[in-house]
Amino acid sequence: MTGTEASTRPRLTGLPNPWSAAAIMFLAAFVVQAVASMRLISASSDETSHLPAGYTYVRTGDLRLNPQHPPLSKMLAAIPLLALAPRLDLSQPAWTSTPPDEWSFGRRFLYTNDADRLLFWGRLPMVGLGLLLGVYTWLSARDLFGEEAGAMAALLFASCPTIVAHAHLVTMDVGLAAFSAASVWHLRVYALQGSRGHLAASGVCLGLALATKFSAVLFAPALAVLVALSASGLGGRRDRRAGEPGGRGVREAALTTGLYLAIAGFVVWAAYLFPRDPLFYWHGLRLVNRDHDASVPFYLLGEFRTTGWWYYFPLALLFKTPVPTMAAVAVGGWSWWRRRPEGRLDGAILLLPALAFLIGTVAFAHELGVRYVIPLYAPLIVLASASARWLVASWPARVAASVLATWLIVGAWLIYPDHLAYFNEAVGGPSRGPDLLDDSNIDWGQDLKGLKRWMDDHGVDSLRLLYPWNGSPEYYGIRFEPVTSQDWLVRPRPGLYAISTMALVRGRLEARTSGAESDWLDRYRPSDRVGYSFYIYRFEEARPPAPRSGA
Repeated sequence: MTGTEASTRPRLTGLPNPWSAAAIMFLAAFVVQAVASMRLISASSDETSHLPAGYTYVRTGDLRLNPQHPPLSKMLAAIPLLALAPRLDLSQPAWTSTPPDEWSFGRRFLYTNDADRLLFWGRLPMVGLGLLLGVYTWLSARDLFGEEAGAMAALLFASCPTIVAHAHLVTMDVGLAAFSAASVWHLRVYALQGSRGHLAASGVCLGLALATKFSAVLFAPALAVLVALSASGLGGRRDRRAGEPGGRGVREAALTTGLYLAIAGFVVWAAYLFPRDPLFYWHGLRLVNRDHDASVPFYLLGEFRTTGWWYYFPLALLFKTPVPTMAAVAVGGWSWWRRRPEGRLDGAILLLPALAFLIGTVAFAHELGVRYVIPLYAPLIVLASASARWLVASWPARVAASVLATWLIVGAWLIYPDHLAYFNEAVGGPSRGPDLLDDSNIDWGQDLKGLKRWMDDHGVDSLRLLYPWNGSPEYYGIRFEPVTSQDWLVRPRPGLYAISTMALVRGRLEARTSGAESDWLDRYRPSDRVGYSFYIYRFEEARPPAPRSGA
């Protein structure tokens, strides 16, 4: 089935065929994974700012907190909190100061209320955005390559630990991916059918993406070019009445593209609550990297650099994408390349925005996590689904497909609920994570609940703790003594230690720059591990040597 042969209309009547039923089942499994695992994790670092900021937006209309990110996803997360009516103290200095201290304010707001309850309800809309991403990924694959491809795309999506991990956090990355995927799908329908409704829907979705994360600006030029090509008739759309190429040349392209961008701009303006300053978006865009200290280096493959690596994000994708998915992308890409004369328009619409986003991210984004390129997963999965026909064409291919599907499902089951720390088997799995990447790729401060469960299960009343994030161990009843510089940099005192994985990785930097004995990953063997976010070390009392015989 080619791009022009496949149906671009939603199927709203009748019972779903077996492939669609399978896709719905996989998407439901995605929701179950996300909701079940999010109940087991504490706040990740950015959530202590994002969720409180969103609540101040919807309660006060004041967008001062966390201006380095657009407000939409934070607002969506905060809407369910209105029914809970948590305490909001606007008299504290963290709010009244100029600028306000979003991190102190957020931590106080979260942990003076029922933090777990607020996080649960605030994360549910994020799971909804993740489901929206899954639906549009399924629709794109189905419309391009057929029903079996749609089911395959839904399976690849639901079994991608990185998507599951970030779909249940109050952050912007999955929301950006969902709205950009929706914009691309509606644009393709417009290009094929000339439907003004789908053109408007694509513009709305682009506006929602821009109101979710500033990196959406990387999509906008590519989408505008594709709109212009489609409107001018160069995209190959045919007028349904006359059977002739649609569009009316340059004038039609300019007017249509202008309308498209105006719709997106209005949505952004509305999401910002209609500010009077015409440069409101630019002011926020200038603050994107405000939270990153330029003197703090990035980490990749055991190395630290303040300048980063151009290949960081491609490698992060390779490390954190399941091997069967990568194999399917390779086969699907080859399959599509063979039939490329039939699908040039589809190829441009699917891949041009993704390529623009990847190039822009490599050029401008800080190397802090694979989450920055989550919007690439939808086009990659759709590309992978092009292999579906090949995988069901013969019994050897079906056996191979069954093995790969089992591999995906088992891998998703084994990593639960630690999806954030997933690394594929080709690079050694999640236990090798600290040798490859750090930060939100493995430890984002999200495992305080897991540490408390471990302490209860092992009868541990208190321990020494090194936790560099802004969560609250005290809130979860964790009794601890902070790890001192003497413990960390010279020689650990006897006792039980819980050390954050992020701190362990950064200890390597300390050891290399100062000569201190702080590289615990290499110097000491842990006695246990809590998920992949804490390593447990037990140091015994030093004993004098036993006397020699006959002394």
